[in-house]
Amino acid sequence: MVAIRKSLYDQRAAGLVYSGAEVLALFFTFFFALILSSLGIEVPDDPSVYPDWYRYCGYILPQAAFCLTVVLFFVFVDAKPKEVYRGAKVRYFLVAVLLQFGLFSLSRANAEFIGVLERVFGYTMPASGLPSLEGWYIVPVLLVVAVLPAVFEESIFRGLMLGPMKKFSTPVAVLLSGALFALYHQSPAQTVYQFCCGCAFALVAIRAGSVLPTMLAHFLNNAFVIVLTACGISDFTGAGGIAFYCLSGLSLAASLVYLLFVDRTGNEKKSVSVKAFLLTASAGVAVCAILWVANLLDGMGVLG
Repeated sequence: MVAIRKSLYDQRAAGLVYSGAEVLALFFTFFFALILSSLGIEVPDDPSVYPDWYRYCGYILPQAAFCLTVVLFFVFVDAKPKEVYRGAKVRYFLVAVLLQFGLFSLSRANAEFIGVLERVFGYTMPASGLPSLEGWYIVPVLLVVAVLPAVFEESIFRGLMLGPMKKFSTPVAVLLSGALFALYHQSPAQTVYQFCCGCAFALVAIRAGSVLPTMLAHFLNNAFVIVLTACGISDFTGAGGIAFYCLSGLSLAASLVYLLFVDRTGNEKKSVSVKAFLLTASAGVAVCAILWVANLLDGMGVLG
C-alpha cells in the first residue's frame, strides 16, 4: 500500500490535482444552483445587481473545492504537508513583495489587451463582482477574496502541482504553470495579467523551494485591488501615476533579473516529458477552456 501511494506523487498526480480542483469547483457551482432552485430562490440575470450573499458564495465555492482537493491529496498521496508548506529564507519573501509590486506595472499592458478584445470582438468587460466594501464590510471581503485564494490557489498551483512539474525544466514549469493559472480564472479580460502573475509566482516558488512567499504576494495583489476599489480608485493618473508605474516597472525588472540571472536555485538540468501531466490535467483544461470561451461569448453579447 505504501509503495502504491508513493508512486502517485508524480507528474500524473500534479495533473490530477488540476483536473480534480476544476471539476470539483464546477460540481460545487452546479450543486449550489440546484439548491437555490429547489428552495425557489431566484437570482437576477444582471451580474451588476447580484445580492452580496450570492457574490460571497461565488468566491467561496471555488476555494472550498480547492480546500477539499488539498485534503484529498494529503489523504491519498504519500506527501506530507511540511513538504509543501516548508519555510523559506527571508529574502524570498522580500523578492515576492518586490515582484508583486512590479507586476502592477503590467496593468497597462492588460488594458491594451482588453482594448483589443473590445475593438476586434466587441467584448464588454464585466462589472466588478465584489461584495459591498462600505465601512467594516471590507474585512470579510479581504478574508474571502484575498486570504482564501492566497492560501488555497497557491496550495494548488505553486504547492501540490509545481513540485512534480519542476522536472519539466524551469522554463517549461514556469510557463505551463502560468498558462494553467490564467486559464483557471476563465476571464478573457484578465488573461494576460493572470498569465504573468502565474509565471512570476511559479518562478519565486521554485527559487524559494516553498509556497509561502507566493502566498504573501498573492494576498497583497488581491488586497491592493480591494483597497483601491473601496477608495474608488480605478487607475493612477497624472504625475503620480507616471511615478507609480515607473517605480513598479523598475521593481519588476530588478526582481526578474535577480530570479533569472542571480539566483539559479531549483533549476532542473534534466527535462521530463509533459505528456503524462497533460493527460491527467486534460479534464480540468477542458472545463476551464469551455468556460473561458463562454465568458468571452457572453462579453460579446452572443449568449444573450
